[in-house]
Amino acid sequence: MTILLILLSIALLPGVQACMPGYEAERDRLREHLGIEWVQNGLAKSAWSEKPIRHPSNLNCDFSNPEKCQWKNMADEKQMDSRDFYLFEKIDYTEFPVLRVGPGPSKIQQGDKMIFVGDKKREEQHAILFSSPINCQNSTGNLTFTYWVYNSARVEVILLEDDGRGGYKMIFDDPAEEKPYVDCGTIQLNTECHAEIPPRDKPFRIGIRAYEISNTDGSFVMIDNILYSSSLCKVGIDLGENFKSTPLETGAVGKPIKSATDLKCDSFDAKCRWRSGGDAMVMWRRSGSVLPNDLLLNATGTTVGPRGGYGVLYVEQGTQKKSLDILRSDPITCQSLTENELSFRFWEFGQIELEACAVDLMLKDIECIPIPRGQSPANVNLTFRKATKNFMITIRVSSLNSDFDNMVIVDDIAYRATLCTDALSAFDIGDSFVSTPMLSLLLNRNVHTSQDLSCDFSKRASGCLWGMLNQEDDATEIAANTWAVGHGPLNDEKLYSLTGTAETPDGEFGVARFETGGNAVLLSEVVRCALNNVHVQFRLWTTGSAKIKVCLVEESSPSLLDCQDASSGDVVVDLPRIRRPFRVAFAAEAEDQGMVLIDDIVVTGQICPPTTAKQFSSKTFRPTADIPDPNVCRLLSCDFHLGHACLYESSQVSNSAMHGVGNGKLNAFLTRTKRVFILESPQFRLNTVARLHFDYKLTGDANLFICNDSGTKELESCFKVEGRQGNDYIELLASDTKVYIISRLSETGKSGSLEFSKIVFTDTSDQAIC
Repeated sequence: MTILLILLSIALLPGVQACMPGYEAERDRLREHLGIEWVQNGLAKSAWSEKPIRHPSNLNCDFSNPEKCQWKNMADEKQMDSRDFYLFEKIDYTEFPVLRVGPGPSKIQQGDKMIFVGDKKREEQHAILFSSPINCQNSTGNLTFTYWVYNSARVEVILLEDDGRGGYKMIFDDPAEEKPYVDCGTIQLNTECHAEIPPRDKPFRIGIRAYEISNTDGSFVMIDNILYSSSLCKVGIDLGENFKSTPLETGAVGKPIKSATDLKCDSFDAKCRWRSGGDAMVMWRRSGSVLPNDLLLNATGTTVGPRGGYGVLYVEQGTQKKSLDILRSDPITCQSLTENELSFRFWEFGQIELEACAVDLMLKDIECIPIPRGQSPANVNLTFRKATKNFMITIRVSSLNSDFDNMVIVDDIAYRATLCTDALSAFDIGDSFVSTPMLSLLLNRNVHTSQDLSCDFSKRASGCLWGMLNQEDDATEIAANTWAVGHGPLNDEKLYSLTGTAETPDGEFGVARFETGGNAVLLSEVVRCALNNVHVQFRLWTTGSAKIKVCLVEESSPSLLDCQDASSGDVVVDLPRIRRPFRVAFAAEAEDQGMVLIDDIVVTGQICPPTTAKQFSSKTFRPTADIPDPNVCRLLSCDFHLGHACLYESSQVSNSAMHGVGNGKLNAFLTRTKRVFILESPQFRLNTVARLHFDYKLTGDANLFICNDSGTKELESCFKVEGRQGNDYIELLASDTKVYIISRLSETGKSGSLEFSKIVFTDTSDQAIC
């Protein structure tokens, strides 16, 4: 059957039902002789929009994905045509009849799609496929497409513009205009229709019009592969040829800030605690590009632009406000009711306005403040009066004219406020912070290795070879202010607000406190000499006006020399080679209020041990005192063989038990009414660290505690003997003056006893002294 017979069977009626039930036979013939099949509802969806195209390629369409094409049939109510185009697909390799259907190619790939319109009425039928609007075209445009016609049907390219009444008019209908259309005609085989579209400074649309479909034997038009190229008038904001932007990737991860200064953001880099809000279509981005002076001048009246990295939100024409993301800070857990201030600079391009809001963690508004457009690019300063706990700050678009491209830039964000975790003074590092006197003294003890000078200040620094000069020492440059031992735990947030350091001291630490200024020096014992790679490492925190230097001090002179300044954090100080005896000094000072905290002193490297000191020592060395005083040994040692407790005495307190001595042992019996027994040593004065060994035995519900230094200490602060019998010892510190042996019933205990014997005084190597 010839192609003519096929066309005779085609009677595409207006409306969707044209190829629906009742036309199955005709569709079978089209499939058999042309190898094409109608795609039901193939053009029901498209990307056609009233929004002007941004790029010429937006109008390219090969109908493989018609929902992405920015073309559509003219609506019936516009009364500009009588027919619609429909989508067809090539389903086999049947070739089109060359002499009857052209000028498009006769061989079509299986799966290719094209649009089709046809009829066999005597009255002329015509159909218009038209594009999304083009704002303006500043050069000649080129439109090409592949087409096939049959039986006198023809195709032309027309231009349309809005008629102001909700419809369109063909531009060539206006006598004042040159007739800008191209009649594709019936030209040579395997060619395309090519239309040159003159430059236009007014919005218009391109139409492809099929017409002269008026043969009673049937006629049709098929269209495919629409391509459009031209130089469009710029619809975006002219940011310059070198403008670039990248996704906004900052250090904001949703964790609460520790200080208001954490919200400072002037580069929008990894240190910035602001981020694009989430999953909106248009996100904030980062740029460091320099903007054209003309753009800045038109927008703000000045050529002042952002410096370095900045945040930018570019909003294309037609974008609605609900599609825009917000710029939001990390959360603020709590701030006081005192004054707060958010400041930043901004630039607005187009018809767009901003607002800053305090929102809760679910992004619900607490308080919003409009940002006056006229302040750009000066700093804007805003205060929130309703936000106090668990909130974030957002900067967002409050309104815009979506008929135009818009852009906003934000830079130099800063926030000033008093957070609930901020310290209120240089001493406010937590309610749990207390300080007690340092127990270590300068006793001219030998420093055998550099490791001997390490100190973590535990046990009130009793084991440290560091201390302060006595008040009577002639120290004109070294103040008599004392260092102390601090105890925590500290409030890490308050400490951070004072020092900018996130870490806190572990356990006990050294502290120098200044109420009205002054200085305080912590000295090491004498080091005979420093040979190779001697380093002093420690952790440091300073508050208020306090600061610290690490100095060397002549052994025979109190003068500070060779000082090195230290700043908060992990500090490492290198000591020079020095061939004469010296001390290391931590010299703290302040002009007014402030504190210095140090912890974990570690000294490494090679120093001269005492045995080789004579090579380098001066005649000013004082005798060392590493051996405990034998007089103290005679005061504290006791074997109970004389039937009494030597120089120890029983302390009489409420509900205290009595004791007896016999067979070289002391015995005390505890009951419900006599729950505690205390044996007190004589007063003594030590010159160095020593040990006190003892034999013991506990029965029943009795417990044993050994307390040194002060009888006013709570038992929980004393050394509890964990075993029930055997031999144990307690270390005596150079600052200790008494020892208390205490036995007490447990809280629910009914009775028990203590057996105590053989108290022996030794040095730290367990060598007997007396």
